[in-house]
Amino acid sequence: SQAVLLELRCCPAELPLPLLGGMTITVVCDGIPAAKRAKSEKGRRVAIYGGAYDPITNAHLTCAAEILRSGLVDEVWLMPCAARPDKPQLKTPPLDRYVMCQLAVNAAFSPGFPVLVSDAECFEPEPVFTYDLLSGLRDRHPGTEFTFVIGSDWLQPGANISGWRSRNKAWRQGDPEDTRTVVVGDKLLQEFDILVVPRPGYDVARTPEDPTGLRIFGPRLRWLTLPSGMTLVEGNLSSTEVRRRLTRPVEAMASSRDMRSVEGLVPTAVLGHILRAGLYQP
Repeated sequence: SQAVLLELRCCPAELPLPLLGGMTITVVCDGIPAAKRAKSEKGRRVAIYGGAYDPITNAHLTCAAEILRSGLVDEVWLMPCAARPDKPQLKTPPLDRYVMCQLAVNAAFSPGFPVLVSDAECFEPEPVFTYDLLSGLRDRHPGTEFTFVIGSDWLQPGANISGWRSRNKAWRQGDPEDTRTVVVGDKLLQEFDILVVPRPGYDVARTPEDPTGLRIFGPRLRWLTLPSGMTLVEGNLSSTEVRRRLTRPVEAMASSRDMRSVEGLVPTAVLGHILRAGLYQP
């Protein structure tokens, strides 16, 4: 067993992570004392850009960069999710998805570009509800204003953020199962800003009374827009398409692990990890 010490682009933490071949990586982020860090966090605006990142793609990185260029936030935290009931196909281990995010941001961005990777959720043993995640981050970083990022695909007919749920902290073993969670969507909408990223093919109806089309969903939603003179770069590349190409190789490709079908869609460093870890095998 070997130990490697690396400084990665992540939120304040120190985390030992096991890697292939019995090696261990210890993530030491900024080394700033808690009191000094709390002072530096005062007034900081952070966008929480969550997802499965299975795998992270160049489209994710472009979106993170555009969020920063909007001027609406000071940092973007990529946050790989834990297990999710709505994604039963999510089989890639959390560590691999976290490592791929780290590889991606370090390969794509300069050291001072404030896109970080957070482990606040991905290593949790159970699904983490959005309100629980955001309120927990707020408690740990009282000087920081957190904004939650969603795509316009989350605002299609039938969507109801006010119905989102949270873990019932008062629930005890033996209580009815239907009381294990409680509805907190209204609290989420009242307490946190939500930044909506336009996604091709997922429009939101606008009216003269609601020219943004967002007021119907809640009071603190706003579109991702860029300063005058810049046009928002949009994309519809999905992790699903990348996995599909890797697990169903095109016949014209030389072999099942020829990566030409996804070259340019994910960072080269991520492709290397996919190969080394044997992810997304046909």
